[in-house]
Amino acid sequence: MKSIQESLPDPLKNQQLSHQSISLEVQVQRYNEEEGYLRGKDCRLCKNKGYIMILDEGYKALKPCECQKRRDTKVNVEKSGLQKMIQDYTFETFEAKTMWQRVIKESAQAFVSDQAHWFFIGGQVGAGKTHICTAIVNELLKQGKQALYMLWREEVIKLKSFVGDGKEYLRVIEPFKTKEVLYIDDLFKTEKGKSPSSTDITIAFEIFNARYQDKDLITIISSEKVIKDLLVIDEAIGSRIFERTKGYCTQLNQNHNMNVRLREREKYE
Repeated sequence: MKSIQESLPDPLKNQQLSHQSISLEVQVQRYNEEEGYLRGKDCRLCKNKGYIMILDEGYKALKPCECQKRRDTKVNVEKSGLQKMIQDYTFETFEAKTMWQRVIKESAQAFVSDQAHWFFIGGQVGAGKTHICTAIVNELLKQGKQALYMLWREEVIKLKSFVGDGKEYLRVIEPFKTKEVLYIDDLFKTEKGKSPSSTDITIAFEIFNARYQDKDLITIISSEKVIKDLLVIDEAIGSRIFERTKGYCTQLNQNHNMNVRLREREKYE
């Protein structure tokens, strides 16, 4: 049996299709004229809805407005834990007057450009390690990626407090193992003279091993340790970091002249 539309004479069929098309166009126009409720930026293109309706081969479809990308970036920054540093620590504000500073900056920019997955910088205190890693995260956030900031010394204390509660521990450690971009700042930072505890090492291995196995995840690491130090702490962790960061592994020798924080003090001496 033919459908009602198939049984119509061609002129009437075309007329019905024309009415349907006009109806869809009206619906699209009405949607695009409606005011939305999104805040933070007044966009007249989508009327603060974040999306624009279009007709795609006779069907209604929503496509993200350009402003939605910027809104998503803002949300991602807030969720990353880097909102206090993200505006100040950029590639533009990273001082690159010396050769070693230029090497750091060029390596970080190449990492972003090459869409690589693991980046490591370790060694001398005050050489701009946190600055350059935050600048990398900043660029990845602009690309729409979701990031998480892990200040090692603070977060590992929190994680250790849940070790006795298996279910809760799994819940709190999961984001560090699965977030699209993870920046670990000051890996294995401890009180002066102390070594990382066995629990610290176990937690670190769990995080790094999960991210090592998922090759799509991006991991950025800064530390006062260099690779040989990490291998001494735990060879399984150090070797994973070394393998994954080939080409993007910067190690800075201990040299107080590289501590940019001390330059301000020198002005007053």
